[in-house]
Amino acid sequence: MRKLVICLAIATVAVSCKKIQAGGNKNTLKLEEGIERYSDDHQGGESHGHEAAAGHGSEHAEKKAQVSIDLNGVALKGFANGMEDSMIKYLKSGQYASATEDGLKNTWYNFDNVNFKTGSANQLEAGSHEQLDNLAKILKAYPDAKIKIGGYTDKTGDEAKNLKLSQERANFIKAELSKLGATAQIVSAEGYGSQFAHVDAKASDSERASDRKMSVRFTK
Repeated sequence: MRKLVICLAIATVAVSCKKIQAGGNKNTLKLEEGIERYSDDHQGGESHGHEAAAGHGSEHAEKKAQVSIDLNGVALKGFANGMEDSMIKYLKSGQYASATEDGLKNTWYNFDNVNFKTGSANQLEAGSHEQLDNLAKILKAYPDAKIKIGGYTDKTGDEAKNLKLSQERANFIKAELSKLGATAQIVSAEGYGSQFAHVDAKASDSERASDRKMSVRFTK
């Protein structure tokens, strides 16, 4: 009888081990250091933080699709949660009327689709003028709103040249918007060079692209 009990115990252990191996290490979940739980059930959730935001902007491998954005009954082509969409939502909220300069100065809206040709301060890539036209239309729809234009570079190259290039590009954007009838609503244009760049100069060109941008913010 004792031998029979031992044999049954050994068989039970063998069957248990086989079941664990069948699951493999698919979706292994770390419970504590050195302890794992095996499961064939997906134990996931929504991505948050940097992971969820990955790919945002012009360096995304997949080109973002444009959507129709309502500007008080006028349809603009832009990107969901992009520059136009965000600016219009803010203006529709009515917060601008009571906002102070201090409250506005840290909120910038990056152009999604305005790009200069490499090394140029007055030649835009194809398709860039559409977003400038959209911005001019937004300003015309809200004649009390005023903006400031900012130009930025990455950390590579001579800083004096970067500062000059960013200023010239900011001036160019201002001039283009002025041609579209927004002169009175543009308070200033300033080039910051690499002052606010975050990506290391030794990083890849695609990583540094996020620092090479043109932006606008509301001002008083």
